Amino acid sequence: MSFNISNSTNTSSLMNEIRFILFLTLQIPSIICSLYIFVQYATRSNLRQSIHHHIVLVLLCSSFLFVAIPVSASEAFFFTATVRPASYLFCSIWTWVHYTTNIANLILMSFSCIERHLLIFRLNPLRTRFRRIVYHYIPIVLCLLYPALFYFILIFLYPCEPVYDFSQLLCIMPCYFMNIPIGNFDTFVNNWMPIFAIPLLSLALFARFLLQKRQVHIEIFQWKRDRKMVIQLLSIACLYFFMWAPLKSVSIYNLVWRVKISKQFQIDYMFVLPYFIHLFYPFVILFTNSEFRRKKPLQPNPIAPIHPRGKTWAIQRSNK
Repeated sequence: MSFNISNSTNTSSLMNEIRFILFLTLQIPSIICSLYIFVQYATRSNLRQSIHHHIVLVLLCSSFLFVAIPVSASEAFFFTATVRPASYLFCSIWTWVHYTTNIANLILMSFSCIERHLLIFRLNPLRTRFRRIVYHYIPIVLCLLYPALFYFILIFLYPCEPVYDFSQLLCIMPCYFMNIPIGNFDTFVNNWMPIFAIPLLSLALFARFLLQKRQVHIEIFQWKRDRKMVIQLLSIACLYFFMWAPLKSVSIYNLVWRVKISKQFQIDYMFVLPYFIHLFYPFVILFTNSEFRRKKPLQPNPIAPIHPRGKTWAIQRSNK
């Protein structure tokens, strides 16, 4: 019995060491890449003015926040094998930031899939200011506010006894999961619906794009622009799907079969997979958008006329 406990402890320590090194190795380049893209947005007005770049930027901000806070807190846990500071308040704040950024990211990505359908297959769907506000800016704000308020209420205000475990990553879970209806709503609506919607909407966009190319004559410039948008969306969708699919597949397996996969196995091997979405996201954006790698064009420097001592020199064109 003591041998099994010792073996389990050694395995857990090794996994924590591997995850700490892996996360730290990816975190630094990810932050640098994100900062580079932020600079590109700040210095290039054409990127800021393009509607389809807005959600890309908001998703990058969300991922940057996740890499800066939850990933750093997780690295501290992997290094010490315990939550520090070991307080309910710290666990609540960590959990709130983690859940909010993760779910906001999922919902935003789902909305991005829907919006790409409109931008590619509708003629100027957001051409007026009113439409941009109603169909573009307000949905983005709601995608950010909903998870922030939802998890703030359930983590900080919901009346239940905390069940945090300081020896587990993310203090294991908030106490509202003890209420089965609320826990099921959170799992199905905030997790499963966007996770399954993202690949389905992305594949539908790709299929519609191929059909449009065959059936309708499209200008070369428009076709190249649409192709870039489709490729970028598919690349991001694949990242989301492959990082979330293992964890959710285990959840479905536990619902269907009597033989369950242990919670500890999920925490050790699958719970951290969605972290890689945020770590890899800036690289996917950088490599799927050539505008970020293109040098900024030099602005022409106009030459002013010379006026020496009240006289004007001018070059007159010969009429010969």
